[in-house]
Amino acid sequence: EGHLTEQTTTLEGHLTEQTTTLEGHLTEQAAATSLISDQISDTFATASKVKERQQTWLSEVRIISLYKVTRHSNRHSGGYDSDLVTDGQFIFDYKTHTSMRTYSHTASSSPDNKIWLHLGGLFRIHKIKIWNRRSKSMEKLVGAHIYADDKLIGEVVRTGETHDFTVADDDPTYAREVTLHQPLAQRLHILELQVWGCGPFSEEDRFA
Repeated sequence: EGHLTEQTTTLEGHLTEQTTTLEGHLTEQAAATSLISDQISDTFATASKVKERQQTWLSEVRIISLYKVTRHSNRHSGGYDSDLVTDGQFIFDYKTHTSMRTYSHTASSSPDNKIWLHLGGLFRIHKIKIWNRRSKSMEKLVGAHIYADDKLIGEVVRTGETHDFTVADDDPTYAREVTLHQPLAQRLHILELQVWGCGPFSEEDRFA
């Protein structure tokens, strides 16, 4: 009986020791879990702040068309290149001298003349403005369509020196290219094609 009591006491001692050890491990694990949880919370807070700052930075609406790459569907051989629509010159439009060309001009009045403006990335479009050639033939722009990628933004419906197309805030429009298309049998000759927007964005990083 004394030997059995001794064994029982020994087993109880081992059990107590193991229980104490297990409780210690559980306490350490709980502390580590709490630390990881705090680190995750801090990381999430930091990521949220970074995203908020990124959204603020990318939300700046600015002109995004200046000096961007362009091309014509019907290029004029006289030097009226399509790049003239993004050179920032839209005040002086009268050709006083032969070499003084501030407007772009397609070669012929065949239907479907186009000017493409490549933005160089994915941008959210807020506004597009066309500066028409004012010295003559302003009516030739009537009927032209303006697109952001494949989305129709608007149509020129009247004769005018300038034409503004604003994209509504509740209709977020993203595009890599803006196209001016004249489906009618008219030449395209404009001073400037201006685009305001924000970005650039990645395909997975659109905020609206």
